[in-house]
Amino acid sequence: MFARKLIPIFLCAAACVLWAGTKCRAEDSPLAEMEPDVAKEFGAKLTELLTKTYKDLPVKVDPDAEKAVGLLNPNAHQGIILVPLKGFREDRDTKDSEKDRGVGLCYIFMSPEFNPLVDGKPATDKQLRKLKFKTEDEERDITCLVCSVKHAEGDDWQLHVYSGGNEPLSKSSFEEATDAPKADLALTIKDVKDNKATLVINMFGKYCVTIPISHNAKKD
Repeated sequence: MFARKLIPIFLCAAACVLWAGTKCRAEDSPLAEMEPDVAKEFGAKLTELLTKTYKDLPVKVDPDAEKAVGLLNPNAHQGIILVPLKGFREDRDTKDSEKDRGVGLCYIFMSPEFNPLVDGKPATDKQLRKLKFKTEDEERDITCLVCSVKHAEGDDWQLHVYSGGNEPLSKSSFEEATDAPKADLALTIKDVKDNKATLVINMFGKYCVTIPISHNAKKD
């Protein structure tokens, strides 16, 4: 059954985004796959900054920046990086997914141009957990998401997305992927329209889940 196949994955670390359903055209979004070394480097820096800045994260994640993946807008300093939980594999125990907040899955760091949506509207500053990230050229705001997997009931396994508080900003159910990439981890974007988009998280070329986000990317 689908649920039995799904169970081993949800305790795994991370997620990758997929071209699920209708593929987004190149002109819809300037976001492209980030070079692995860049994702690892900045994933490690952002994770260190997050854990030093905040001691009260709603869900515990033991991150593995070596597995980080990302999307980058080559026209501007804009992007999204996902850092998964350590032990990324398909055959992990799933008992912690029954806890109130589920089991930690990953951190997601994003430029504010891609902030999460709450009930179809951009999350407010009070709802978001942010970092001040300094580079050689500037200081930028980075939005931080903490994601967990929660077993709701029966075959319903959900991604819960937290940021500034202890209640999830959004919940979405995992589904079987119809057009998944072969990589265990990948990030992409779809359904770009009216400054909104869908971040689709895919695992092991089999399963996917979505996060609604803003999409105010600079195109040129």
